[in-house]
Amino acid sequence: MSKNSKTVVAKPAAKKTAAAKAPKAAEKKAEVKTPAKAAPKAEKAPAKKAAKPAAPKKVAVEFVADCPLATTVSVAGSFNNWAVDVDMLKKDKKTGLWKAKISLVPGDYEYKFVCDGVNWDAGDNKIKHV
Repeated sequence: MSKNSKTVVAKPAAKKTAAAKAPKAAEKKAEVKTPAKAAPKAEKAPAKKAAKPAAPKKVAVEFVADCPLATTVSVAGSFNNWAVDVDMLKKDKKTGLWKAKISLVPGDYEYKFVCDGVNWDAGDNKIKHV
């Protein structure tokens, strides 16, 4: 062993006698015998849910095209990423007009009618305010 090392000896734990245990047991019994006053229960407020912003309601918008010689008509616009084959119109047999109702969130949309998948309306885009 080196000169600076210390030897540590663990001391045995002192045994508790029955006399030493008795006061603690009496304290526990005393605690049990005395009724504790119940604290008034706090009423819980209803849990508030995080308010989600309400999604804007969609509105049915009617598109009408006059393409008497067309076999198919669709509407392409900013609301459907200018897809030619997504929103197809149906021909009204009585009037000969092509019609479709599309649900859109309120706003301004640019669009054009496409006849037979290739013939787009001439000129500037039409604007639909919803």
